[in-house]
Amino acid sequence: MSRPFRIVVAVLATVAAALLYLSVTVKVRSMAEPITFTRTAVDFPTLVAKGYVFFAPLDPTTAPMMDAVAPLIRWVVILLIGVSTYLACGLVTRRTHPFVAAMTGAAAALTATAIGDLLWWATFVLRVHTSPTGWYANEALDHSTLLASAHLTLTGWTSDALFFGCLFAGMNASLVGCTSLAILLLDRLNKDTEEGEDEAPDAVDDEAQGSVDDIEPAAWVPLIGDVRGRSANLALAGVLPVLVLMLVNGTQAVWDSYSERGFLTLLRVFLYRPALSAPPRGRDDVEYRLTHEAELNPLSMDVWAHRSVLAVALLLVLWLLLWALLSGLPNSGHRLGLVVVCWGATIAASALTATSDVLADCAVADSPTGCAPWQSLGLQLTSALRFGAAWGWLVALPVLLARRLLDTDTSTDTSTDSRETPVHEST
Repeated sequence: MSRPFRIVVAVLATVAAALLYLSVTVKVRSMAEPITFTRTAVDFPTLVAKGYVFFAPLDPTTAPMMDAVAPLIRWVVILLIGVSTYLACGLVTRRTHPFVAAMTGAAAALTATAIGDLLWWATFVLRVHTSPTGWYANEALDHSTLLASAHLTLTGWTSDALFFGCLFAGMNASLVGCTSLAILLLDRLNKDTEEGEDEAPDAVDDEAQGSVDDIEPAAWVPLIGDVRGRSANLALAGVLPVLVLMLVNGTQAVWDSYSERGFLTLLRVFLYRPALSAPPRGRDDVEYRLTHEAELNPLSMDVWAHRSVLAVALLLVLWLLLWALLSGLPNSGHRLGLVVVCWGATIAASALTATSDVLADCAVADSPTGCAPWQSLGLQLTSALRFGAAWGWLVALPVLLARRLLDTDTSTDTSTDSRETPVHEST
Protein backbone atom coordinates (compact mmCIF):
# COMPACT_ATOMS: atom_id res chain seq x y z
CA MET A 1 0.00 0.00 0.00
CA SER A 2 1.47 3.35 -1.01
CA ARG A 3 2.38 5.92 1.60
CA PRO A 4 -0.59 8.27 0.92
CA PHE A 5 -3.04 5.40 1.38
CA ARG A 6 -1.28 4.30 4.56
CA ILE A 7 -1.43 7.81 5.99
CA VAL A 8 -5.11 8.17 5.16
CA VAL A 9 -6.02 4.81 6.71
CA ALA A 10 -3.96 5.51 9.84
CA VAL A 11 -5.57 8.93 10.27
CA LEU A 12 -9.06 7.46 9.84
CA ALA A 13 -8.33 4.77 12.43
CA THR A 14 -7.03 7.36 14.89
CA VAL A 15 -9.99 9.65 14.32
CA ALA A 16 -12.45 6.78 14.82
CA ALA A 17 -10.90 5.89 18.19
CA ALA A 18 -10.79 9.55 19.24
CA LEU A 19 -14.44 10.06 18.33
CA LEU A 20 -15.38 7.02 20.37
CA TYR A 21 -13.47 8.46 23.33
CA LEU A 22 -15.20 11.81 23.00
CA SER A 23 -18.65 10.24 22.64
CA VAL A 24 -18.18 8.14 25.77
CA THR A 25 -16.92 11.19 27.66
CA VAL A 26 -19.93 13.25 26.64
CA LYS A 27 -22.29 10.47 27.64
CA VAL A 28 -20.66 10.04 31.04
CA ARG A 29 -20.79 13.78 31.73
CA SER A 30 -24.46 13.88 30.83
CA MET A 31 -25.29 11.22 33.41
CA ALA A 32 -26.84 12.46 36.62
CA GLU A 33 -24.96 9.95 38.76
CA PRO A 34 -21.40 8.64 38.57
CA ILE A 35 -20.88 5.62 36.37
CA THR A 36 -21.41 2.38 38.28
CA PHE A 37 -20.32 -0.14 35.66
CA THR A 38 -18.78 -3.07 37.52
CA ARG A 39 -16.53 -4.16 34.61
CA THR A 40 -17.48 -7.78 35.33
CA ALA A 41 -18.72 -9.72 32.32
CA VAL A 42 -21.72 -11.90 33.18
CA ASP A 43 -23.49 -11.75 29.82
CA PHE A 44 -22.72 -10.88 26.22
CA PRO A 45 -23.83 -7.19 26.35
CA THR A 46 -21.65 -6.58 29.41
CA LEU A 47 -18.72 -8.31 27.70
CA VAL A 48 -19.09 -6.02 24.70
CA ALA A 49 -19.56 -2.95 26.88
CA LYS A 50 -16.20 -3.55 28.54
CA GLY A 51 -14.55 -2.31 25.37
CA TYR A 52 -16.38 1.01 25.43
CA VAL A 53 -15.88 1.38 29.17
CA PHE A 54 -12.13 1.67 28.53
CA PHE A 55 -12.83 5.36 27.84
CA ALA A 56 -15.02 5.82 30.92
CA PRO A 57 -13.47 7.20 34.15
CA LEU A 58 -12.30 4.74 36.77
CA ASP A 59 -13.80 4.51 40.22
CA PRO A 60 -11.38 6.46 42.44
CA THR A 61 -12.25 4.30 45.46
CA THR A 62 -10.93 1.13 43.80
CA ALA A 63 -8.25 2.65 41.57
CA PRO A 64 -6.81 5.65 43.41
CA MET A 65 -3.40 5.16 41.82
CA MET A 66 -4.63 5.12 38.22
CA ASP A 67 -7.38 7.72 38.15
CA ALA A 68 -4.98 10.62 37.52
CA VAL A 69 -2.99 8.98 34.69
CA ALA A 70 -5.87 7.16 33.00
CA PRO A 71 -6.74 9.95 30.47
CA LEU A 72 -3.12 10.20 29.33
CA ILE A 73 -2.86 6.44 28.80
CA ARG A 74 -6.08 6.45 26.78
CA TRP A 75 -4.73 9.10 24.40
CA VAL A 76 -1.50 7.12 24.09
CA VAL A 77 -3.54 4.09 23.04
CA ILE A 78 -5.32 6.16 20.40
CA LEU A 79 -1.95 7.32 19.06
CA LEU A 80 -0.66 3.74 19.06
CA ILE A 81 -3.65 2.69 16.99
CA GLY A 82 -2.67 5.12 14.26
CA VAL A 83 1.01 4.13 14.34
CA SER A 84 0.37 0.38 14.31
CA THR A 85 -2.18 0.72 11.52
CA TYR A 86 0.32 2.70 9.44
CA LEU A 87 3.00 0.04 9.98
CA ALA A 88 0.65 -2.83 9.23
CA CYS A 89 -0.64 -1.19 6.04
CA GLY A 90 2.94 -1.11 4.81
CA LEU A 91 2.63 -4.89 4.41
CA VAL A 92 -0.46 -4.65 2.21
CA THR A 93 0.44 -4.77 -1.48
CA ARG A 94 -1.58 -4.94 -4.68
CA ARG A 95 -1.21 -8.70 -4.62
CA THR A 96 -2.44 -9.07 -1.03
CA HIS A 97 -5.91 -10.54 -0.80
CA PRO A 98 -8.44 -8.13 0.79
CA PHE A 99 -9.26 -10.70 3.46
CA VAL A 100 -5.59 -10.94 4.47
CA ALA A 101 -5.45 -7.14 4.46
CA ALA A 102 -8.46 -7.05 6.79
CA MET A 103 -6.78 -9.53 9.15
CA THR A 104 -3.69 -7.33 9.10
CA GLY A 105 -5.75 -4.32 10.16
CA ALA A 106 -7.35 -6.30 12.97
CA ALA A 107 -3.92 -7.42 14.18
CA ALA A 108 -2.77 -3.80 14.24
CA ALA A 109 -5.66 -2.79 16.52
CA LEU A 110 -5.03 -5.70 18.87
CA THR A 111 -1.34 -4.89 19.09
CA ALA A 112 -1.91 -1.21 19.81
CA THR A 113 -4.35 -1.84 22.64
CA ALA A 114 -2.14 -4.62 24.01
CA ILE A 115 0.79 -2.21 24.28
CA GLY A 116 -1.51 0.26 25.99
CA ASP A 117 -2.64 -2.40 28.43
CA LEU A 118 0.98 -3.28 29.27
CA LEU A 119 1.68 0.43 29.72
CA TRP A 120 -1.28 0.58 32.10
CA TRP A 121 0.15 -2.31 34.10
CA ALA A 122 3.68 -0.86 34.18
CA THR A 123 2.35 2.46 35.39
CA PHE A 124 0.32 0.77 38.09
CA VAL A 125 3.32 -1.24 39.35
CA LEU A 126 5.53 1.86 39.34
CA ARG A 127 3.05 3.99 41.25
CA VAL A 128 2.43 1.29 43.85
CA HIS A 129 6.16 0.68 44.26
CA THR A 130 6.91 4.36 44.80
CA SER A 131 4.00 4.97 47.18
CA PRO A 132 4.48 5.02 50.96
CA THR A 133 3.72 1.90 52.94
CA GLY A 134 0.22 1.71 54.31
CA TRP A 135 -1.39 4.08 51.80
CA TYR A 136 -4.18 1.64 50.90
CA ALA A 137 -7.08 1.17 53.35
CA ASN A 138 -4.80 2.21 56.24
CA GLU A 139 -3.19 -1.22 56.22
CA ALA A 140 0.57 -1.62 56.61
CA LEU A 141 1.00 -3.91 53.62
CA ASP A 142 4.26 -4.17 51.75
CA HIS A 143 4.40 -3.34 48.06
CA SER A 144 4.83 -6.91 46.86
CA THR A 145 1.77 -8.04 48.81
CA LEU A 146 -0.28 -5.22 47.33
CA LEU A 147 0.76 -6.10 43.80
CA ALA A 148 -0.06 -9.75 44.37
CA SER A 149 -3.44 -8.91 45.89
CA ALA A 150 -6.28 -10.15 43.75
CA HIS A 151 -8.41 -7.16 44.72
CA LEU A 152 -5.98 -4.56 43.38
CA THR A 153 -5.01 -6.64 40.38
CA LEU A 154 -8.57 -7.11 39.14
CA THR A 155 -10.13 -3.78 40.11
CA GLY A 156 -7.26 -1.31 40.21
CA TRP A 157 -5.88 -2.43 36.84
CA THR A 158 -8.68 -3.43 34.49
CA SER A 159 -8.49 -5.25 31.19
CA ASP A 160 -10.75 -2.79 29.38
CA ALA A 161 -8.04 -1.92 26.85
CA LEU A 162 -7.84 -5.55 25.73
CA PHE A 163 -11.59 -5.75 25.19
CA PHE A 164 -11.54 -2.42 23.41
CA GLY A 165 -8.94 -3.94 21.09
CA CYS A 166 -11.31 -6.78 20.27
CA LEU A 167 -14.08 -4.34 19.39
CA PHE A 168 -11.87 -1.98 17.41
CA ALA A 169 -10.27 -4.89 15.56
CA GLY A 170 -13.50 -5.36 13.61
CA MET A 171 -13.66 -1.68 12.71
CA ASN A 172 -10.01 -1.57 11.70
CA ALA A 173 -10.36 -4.77 9.68
CA SER A 174 -13.23 -3.26 7.72
CA LEU A 175 -11.26 -0.06 7.12
CA VAL A 176 -8.06 -1.73 5.88
CA GLY A 177 -9.90 -4.46 3.96
CA CYS A 178 -12.16 -2.02 2.15
CA THR A 179 -9.18 0.19 1.28
CA SER A 180 -7.31 -2.78 -0.16
CA LEU A 181 -10.36 -3.81 -2.16
CA ALA A 182 -10.78 -0.26 -3.47
CA ILE A 183 -7.15 -0.20 -4.60
CA LEU A 184 -7.62 -3.48 -6.46
CA LEU A 185 -10.75 -2.20 -8.17
CA LEU A 186 -9.05 1.04 -9.18
CA ASP A 187 -6.08 -0.86 -10.59
CA ARG A 188 -8.40 -3.16 -12.54
CA LEU A 189 -10.35 -0.20 -13.89
CA ASN A 190 -7.20 1.66 -14.93
CA LYS A 191 -5.79 -1.46 -16.56
CA ASP A 192 -8.95 -2.03 -18.59
CA THR A 193 -8.98 1.62 -19.68
CA GLU A 194 -5.35 1.52 -20.79
CA GLU A 195 -5.86 -1.71 -22.70
CA GLY A 196 -8.83 -0.22 -24.55
CA GLU A 197 -6.90 2.88 -25.56
CA ASP A 198 -3.74 1.02 -26.64
CA GLU A 199 -5.43 -1.49 -28.98
CA ALA A 200 -3.81 -1.62 -32.40
CA PRO A 201 -4.02 -3.84 -35.49
CA ASP A 202 -0.59 -5.29 -34.79
CA ALA A 203 -1.58 -6.53 -31.31
CA VAL A 204 -1.54 -10.13 -32.52
CA ASP A 205 2.06 -9.86 -33.69
CA ASP A 206 3.15 -8.51 -30.30
CA GLU A 207 1.26 -11.08 -28.22
CA ALA A 208 4.41 -12.67 -26.83
CA GLN A 209 5.89 -9.33 -25.81
CA GLY A 210 2.60 -8.17 -24.37
CA SER A 211 2.26 -11.23 -22.17
CA VAL A 212 5.51 -10.30 -20.44
CA ASP A 213 4.65 -6.62 -20.14
CA ASP A 214 1.26 -7.37 -18.53
CA ILE A 215 3.02 -7.66 -15.20
CA GLU A 216 4.38 -4.28 -14.26
CA PRO A 217 7.61 -4.42 -12.26
CA ALA A 218 6.29 -1.77 -9.88
CA ALA A 219 3.12 -3.77 -9.19
CA TRP A 220 4.81 -7.14 -8.80
CA VAL A 221 5.97 -7.57 -5.21
CA PRO A 222 7.28 -10.99 -4.16
CA LEU A 223 5.14 -12.48 -1.40
CA ILE A 224 6.16 -14.97 1.26
CA GLY A 225 3.59 -17.42 -0.08
CA ASP A 226 5.15 -17.41 -3.57
CA VAL A 227 7.74 -19.94 -2.39
CA ARG A 228 6.15 -23.24 -1.44
CA GLY A 229 6.43 -24.03 2.26
CA ARG A 230 8.00 -20.71 3.27
CA SER A 231 4.97 -19.30 5.09
CA ALA A 232 4.44 -22.61 6.91
CA ASN A 233 8.06 -22.66 8.04
CA LEU A 234 7.93 -19.06 9.24
CA ALA A 235 4.71 -19.80 11.13
CA LEU A 236 6.39 -22.81 12.75
CA ALA A 237 9.27 -20.59 13.86
CA GLY A 238 6.78 -18.17 15.44
CA VAL A 239 5.14 -20.97 17.44
CA LEU A 240 8.39 -21.95 19.16
CA PRO A 241 8.40 -19.14 21.80
CA VAL A 242 4.85 -20.02 22.80
CA LEU A 243 5.90 -23.65 23.17
CA VAL A 244 8.71 -22.60 25.51
CA LEU A 245 6.30 -20.50 27.58
CA MET A 246 3.96 -23.47 27.93
CA LEU A 247 6.83 -25.65 29.14
CA VAL A 248 7.73 -22.97 31.69
CA ASN A 249 4.10 -22.74 32.78
CA GLY A 250 4.09 -26.48 33.41
CA THR A 251 7.02 -26.47 35.81
CA GLN A 252 6.69 -27.12 39.51
CA ALA A 253 8.11 -23.68 40.33
CA VAL A 254 5.15 -21.98 38.65
CA TRP A 255 2.70 -24.19 40.53
CA ASP A 256 4.40 -23.37 43.83
CA SER A 257 4.15 -19.63 43.10
CA TYR A 258 0.36 -19.83 43.31
CA SER A 259 0.59 -20.12 47.09
CA GLU A 260 3.11 -17.29 47.52
CA ARG A 261 3.20 -13.53 47.16
CA GLY A 262 5.69 -11.11 45.70
CA PHE A 263 6.83 -9.68 42.40
CA LEU A 264 7.71 -13.09 40.96
CA THR A 265 4.18 -14.35 41.48
CA LEU A 266 2.94 -11.69 39.05
CA LEU A 267 4.39 -13.81 36.27
CA ARG A 268 1.43 -16.15 36.50
CA VAL A 269 -0.89 -13.25 35.63
CA PHE A 270 0.68 -13.21 32.17
CA LEU A 271 0.84 -16.98 31.72
CA TYR A 272 -2.37 -18.35 30.27
CA ARG A 273 -3.77 -21.69 31.46
CA PRO A 274 -2.30 -23.90 28.69
CA ALA A 275 0.74 -25.76 30.00
CA LEU A 276 2.82 -28.72 28.90
CA SER A 277 4.37 -31.02 31.47
CA ALA A 278 4.80 -34.66 32.29
CA PRO A 279 1.61 -36.40 33.44
CA PRO A 280 1.11 -36.63 37.20
CA ARG A 281 2.20 -39.81 38.92
CA GLY A 282 -1.08 -40.25 40.76
CA ARG A 283 -4.63 -39.07 40.32
CA ASP A 284 -4.45 -36.71 43.27
CA ASP A 285 -2.04 -35.28 45.81
CA VAL A 286 -3.21 -35.45 49.40
CA GLU A 287 -0.82 -32.76 50.65
CA TYR A 288 -1.90 -30.30 47.96
CA ARG A 289 -5.57 -31.02 48.61
CA LEU A 290 -5.15 -30.29 52.32
CA THR A 291 -3.39 -26.96 51.76
CA HIS A 292 -5.37 -25.75 48.73
CA GLU A 293 -8.94 -26.81 49.40
CA ALA A 294 -10.56 -24.00 47.40
CA GLU A 295 -8.49 -24.49 44.23
CA LEU A 296 -8.38 -27.19 41.61
CA ASN A 297 -5.47 -29.53 42.03
CA PRO A 298 -3.05 -28.91 39.14
CA LEU A 299 -1.48 -32.29 39.86
CA SER A 300 -4.68 -34.20 39.11
CA MET A 301 -5.00 -36.10 35.86
CA ASP A 302 -8.17 -34.27 34.79
CA VAL A 303 -6.65 -30.81 35.07
CA TRP A 304 -3.42 -31.97 33.41
CA ALA A 305 -5.30 -33.42 30.43
CA HIS A 306 -7.41 -30.29 30.02
CA ARG A 307 -4.43 -27.93 30.13
CA SER A 308 -2.45 -30.10 27.73
CA VAL A 309 -5.25 -30.23 25.17
CA LEU A 310 -5.68 -26.48 25.50
CA ALA A 311 -1.96 -25.96 24.92
CA VAL A 312 -1.90 -28.10 21.78
CA ALA A 313 -5.00 -26.31 20.48
CA LEU A 314 -3.39 -22.90 21.03
CA LEU A 315 -0.24 -23.95 19.19
CA LEU A 316 -2.28 -25.26 16.27
CA VAL A 317 -4.50 -22.19 16.03
CA LEU A 318 -1.51 -19.84 16.22
CA TRP A 319 0.33 -21.78 13.52
CA LEU A 320 -2.67 -21.73 11.18
CA LEU A 321 -3.30 -18.04 11.76
CA LEU A 322 0.33 -17.10 11.17
CA TRP A 323 0.42 -19.28 8.06
CA ALA A 324 -2.67 -17.60 6.61
CA LEU A 325 -1.34 -14.12 7.35
CA LEU A 326 2.29 -14.53 6.31
CA SER A 327 1.46 -16.13 2.97
CA GLY A 328 -0.06 -12.88 1.72
CA LEU A 329 2.60 -10.49 3.05
CA PRO A 330 5.69 -9.20 1.19
CA ASN A 331 8.84 -11.22 1.25
CA SER A 332 11.15 -8.47 2.50
CA GLY A 333 11.14 -5.15 4.32
CA HIS A 334 8.64 -3.69 6.83
CA ARG A 335 10.11 -5.37 9.92
CA LEU A 336 8.11 -3.28 12.39
CA GLY A 337 4.93 -4.01 10.48
CA LEU A 338 5.66 -7.73 10.70
CA VAL A 339 6.15 -7.40 14.46
CA VAL A 340 2.74 -5.71 14.70
CA VAL A 341 1.05 -8.47 12.71
CA CYS A 342 2.67 -11.36 14.60
CA TRP A 343 1.87 -9.70 17.93
CA GLY A 344 -1.77 -9.24 16.99
CA ALA A 345 -2.01 -12.78 15.61
CA THR A 346 -0.85 -14.16 18.97
CA ILE A 347 -3.54 -12.20 20.78
CA ALA A 348 -6.21 -13.37 18.33
CA ALA A 349 -5.11 -17.01 18.58
CA SER A 350 -5.22 -16.90 22.38
CA ALA A 351 -8.67 -15.32 22.35
CA LEU A 352 -10.05 -17.85 19.86
CA THR A 353 -8.67 -20.76 21.88
CA ALA A 354 -10.13 -19.46 25.14
CA THR A 355 -13.54 -18.83 23.57
CA SER A 356 -13.62 -22.29 22.01
CA ASP A 357 -12.60 -23.86 25.32
CA VAL A 358 -15.41 -22.15 27.24
CA LEU A 359 -18.01 -23.05 24.63
CA ALA A 360 -16.82 -26.65 24.51
CA ASP A 361 -16.93 -26.97 28.30
CA CYS A 362 -20.42 -25.53 28.27
CA ALA A 363 -21.56 -27.98 25.59
CA VAL A 364 -20.32 -31.07 27.42
CA ALA A 365 -21.27 -29.87 30.91
CA ASP A 366 -24.11 -31.80 32.53
CA SER A 367 -25.67 -29.17 34.75
CA PRO A 368 -29.34 -29.30 35.83
CA THR A 369 -29.55 -25.49 35.80
CA GLY A 370 -28.10 -25.12 32.30
CA CYS A 371 -24.91 -23.48 31.17
CA ALA A 372 -24.07 -19.77 31.09
CA PRO A 373 -20.80 -19.46 29.13
CA TRP A 374 -20.60 -15.68 29.50
CA GLN A 375 -20.03 -15.97 33.23
CA SER A 376 -16.69 -17.75 32.76
CA LEU A 377 -15.79 -16.31 29.36
CA GLY A 378 -14.97 -12.90 30.84
CA LEU A 379 -12.23 -14.27 33.09
CA GLN A 380 -10.88 -16.79 30.59
CA LEU A 381 -10.85 -14.30 27.75
CA THR A 382 -9.07 -11.75 29.91
CA SER A 383 -6.33 -14.26 30.75
CA ALA A 384 -5.97 -15.24 27.10
CA LEU A 385 -5.76 -11.68 25.83
CA ARG A 386 -3.27 -10.82 28.55
CA PHE A 387 -1.08 -13.76 27.54
CA GLY A 388 -1.00 -12.61 23.93
CA ALA A 389 -0.38 -9.02 24.92
CA ALA A 390 2.57 -9.90 27.13
CA TRP A 391 4.34 -12.41 24.86
CA GLY A 392 3.19 -11.67 21.33
CA TRP A 393 6.35 -9.73 20.53
CA LEU A 394 8.37 -12.89 21.19
CA VAL A 395 6.54 -14.60 18.34
CA ALA A 396 7.76 -11.98 15.89
CA LEU A 397 11.46 -12.38 16.71
CA PRO A 398 11.99 -15.90 15.29
CA VAL A 399 9.79 -15.03 12.32
CA LEU A 400 12.04 -12.10 11.47
CA LEU A 401 15.16 -14.20 11.95
CA ALA A 402 13.84 -17.10 9.88
CA ARG A 403 12.75 -14.77 7.08
CA ARG A 404 16.19 -13.21 7.01
CA LEU A 405 17.87 -16.61 6.81
CA LEU A 406 15.52 -17.79 4.07
CA ASP A 407 16.11 -14.57 2.11
CA THR A 408 19.86 -15.17 2.34
CA ASP A 409 19.48 -18.71 0.99
CA THR A 410 17.18 -17.50 -1.77
CA SER A 411 19.56 -14.73 -2.83
CA THR A 412 22.38 -17.30 -3.10
CA ASP A 413 20.26 -19.56 -5.27
CA THR A 414 19.23 -16.61 -7.42
CA SER A 415 22.83 -15.58 -8.09
CA THR A 416 23.67 -19.07 -9.37
CA ASP A 417 20.53 -19.54 -11.46
CA SER A 418 19.95 -15.97 -12.64
CA ARG A 419 19.97 -16.98 -16.28
CA GLU A 420 17.01 -19.35 -15.87
CA THR A 421 14.82 -17.20 -13.63
CA PRO A 422 12.57 -14.52 -15.18
CA VAL A 423 12.93 -11.07 -13.70
CA HIS A 424 9.31 -10.73 -12.64
CA GLU A 425 9.05 -14.07 -10.86
CA SER A 426 9.49 -14.40 -7.14
CA THR A 427 12.55 -16.19 -5.90
